[in-house]
Amino acid sequence: MPPETAPPRWRLLAITGLSPQVVTETLWALAGRAPPELPEAITVLTTAEGAEVAQRLLPPAVAALAAQLGRPLPAPEIRLMRDRAGRPLRDIASAEDNRAAADAIIAEVRALTVDPERALHLSIAGGRKTMSCLAGIALSLFGRAQDRLSHVLVDPALQGREDFFFPPEPPRPGAAGPPPAGLILAEIPFVRLRGRWRPEAIGAGFAELVAAAQAALAPPALEIRPRRREALLGGVPIALPPALLGVLLWLAERARDGAGAVACHGGDAVRRRLAAECLACIARCAGGAATRSAEAARRALAHGMEKEFLAEKVSRLNRALREALGPEAAPYEIRREGRRPFTAYRLALAPEAIAIREEEA
Repeated sequence: MPPETAPPRWRLLAITGLSPQVVTETLWALAGRAPPELPEAITVLTTAEGAEVAQRLLPPAVAALAAQLGRPLPAPEIRLMRDRAGRPLRDIASAEDNRAAADAIIAEVRALTVDPERALHLSIAGGRKTMSCLAGIALSLFGRAQDRLSHVLVDPALQGREDFFFPPEPPRPGAAGPPPAGLILAEIPFVRLRGRWRPEAIGAGFAELVAAAQAALAPPALEIRPRRREALLGGVPIALPPALLGVLLWLAERARDGAGAVACHGGDAVRRRLAAECLACIARCAGGAATRSAEAARRALAHGMEKEFLAEKVSRLNRALREALGPEAAPYEIRREGRRPFTAYRLALAPEAIAIREEEA
C-alpha cells in the first residue's frame, strides 16, 4: 500500500469581537469533514474588549471541544489589534480606529502567508462587519492557492450565548440531514491577487497596499522622460542608463507610430537607418553628453544595427524592468519574435499606452 500522505499544516486565524464562540464553532465544523481537518495553530485577532472575553471563555471551550473530539487542539493565541502608537484598540468606534484595525489585520494576514509550506484558513465570522470586510480584502491581496476563507452560520437563537460554543454531539463526518444547531461552515471563494503584484516588496499599511495592488492591476502605461533619463512604468519611476533608456525610447516610438518590429537581417541601408534611429534616441537620453554607454553604442553601431548589440541591450533592459517591477514588468518587456537568425524585437504596448515627455527636465 502507498504511504499515507501527511495532513497539510495550517493555521486558523479568526477575526473576532465579543463572540469568541466562532472559533470553536468553526473548529467543530472542520472536525466533521472527512477526514477531519484540525489546525496546528489557532490565532485570534481581536480588540482589547474582545480579548478580555476571549481570554475568559475560549481556553476552556477549546479544551472541552478537544475532549469531545478525542483529539488534541492547540491553545489559542490571542493577539490584540493596536493603533499606530502601539496602544490596544478598545473597539472600532472611529475612522482612526478603522484605519488601525485595517493595518493590524493586513499585518497579521501578511505574516501568516509567508511560509509556502503552511496554509491559512481565515474565518471572518466574528467582529464588526468592517473587520470581516477588511480581513476578506487582506486575504485577497495576500492569499495563495492553499489558503481558504470561511464564515460559520449558526441558529440565530444560539448566537452570542456564553453557554454555547459548539453542539453537544460530536460531528459525524458525512452525516445526512440538517446539522446540529444549524451550524454550517460556508467556505467563500475569493480572488487571489498575490501572483499579480509583489506585496512582499511594499512595507506599508492597508490603504497603501490596496493602492499598490490597484496600480499593478491597472492597464499598462509607459511614460518616458528623456531629459530626466527616466521611464515611468505604470506610474513607477525607473532610472536607466542612456543606452538602455534610448533603446526603450526607440522601440516605444516605433510602437506608438505603428512601425513594427525591428529586425537586423535587412540590407546595409536598412541596418544603417535603424542604427541612426537608435543612436538618435540614445543621444536624446544622454542629453548631448558623451557618456560612456552612449559612446560605446556609437562605436558598436558605426556600420549599422548589429543583432548582437540589440539582443544584448534588450536582455539587459528586460532584466532591469523585472528587477524593478517583478511580475508587473511583463507588459513592458521587449518581445522577441521569429527564430534565429531572423529574430525581431518590439514593444507590444498599444499606442495609446505610450507617452513621450520631451519637455520634462
